[in-house]
Amino acid sequence: AGDDPMVYNLWKEGYSVTTIDLVPTAVEAMRKQFQEGSWTEAVDEKGTTTTWTHDSGRATLYVGDALQSRPELNNKFDAVYDKDSFGALNVEMRNGYCSRIAEYCKSGAKIYLEVKLKDNHEQVKDVGPPFSLKKDQLMEESNYGTNFEYVESLGSVYDITIPSAQQTGHVLEKK
Repeated sequence: AGDDPMVYNLWKEGYSVTTIDLVPTAVEAMRKQFQEGSWTEAVDEKGTTTTWTHDSGRATLYVGDALQSRPELNNKFDAVYDKDSFGALNVEMRNGYCSRIAEYCKSGAKIYLEVKLKDNHEQVKDVGPPFSLKKDQLMEESNYGTNFEYVESLGSVYDITIPSAQQTGHVLEKK
C-alpha cells in the first residue's frame, strides 16, 4: 500500500479498494491521502491485524501479514495491483503469497504486477530483495503458474532510481 497514489485515485473514481501492508507507517501514509471522510479502527482478537475502514464503505486498509488467511476476502476481487510485493519476497514465501492472492481473486480477475528486472538478471536473480524477475519466475507452478494465465508483458513501465534496473509490468488472469 504505502503512499502509492493508485489506491486513492481508484477510490476517488468510485471504485472500492482494499489494501494489505505489513508496515503501519505505510498504511498511515495511505490514510493521509484520503482528505475526505473519517476512518474507524478495529484490531482482531489475536492482535495481529488492524483494519481501517473508511466511512464511505469503499476503502479498507489492513495492517498485517499478507500471507495471513482472511476468509472475508476470499473470491472478492476483480483486480489486484501488486506494486513489487512479490519481488520483495524470498523464494520460500512466494508460493504462500501466490496461493493467498488466488484465494482472494474471482475467476477471470486480473493482476497488474510490477517487479524489478536488473540488467544482469541471470547473475543476480537470486540476490535481493528486491529480486530480479521475469515471466519465467512469475509463472513457475510454485508461484502464479498454478492459478493464473500470463496475459501480457508491459515492459518497462516507468523510470526508477535503482541503477541498472527497470520497473516492469505484467498482466495475469485468474483461471
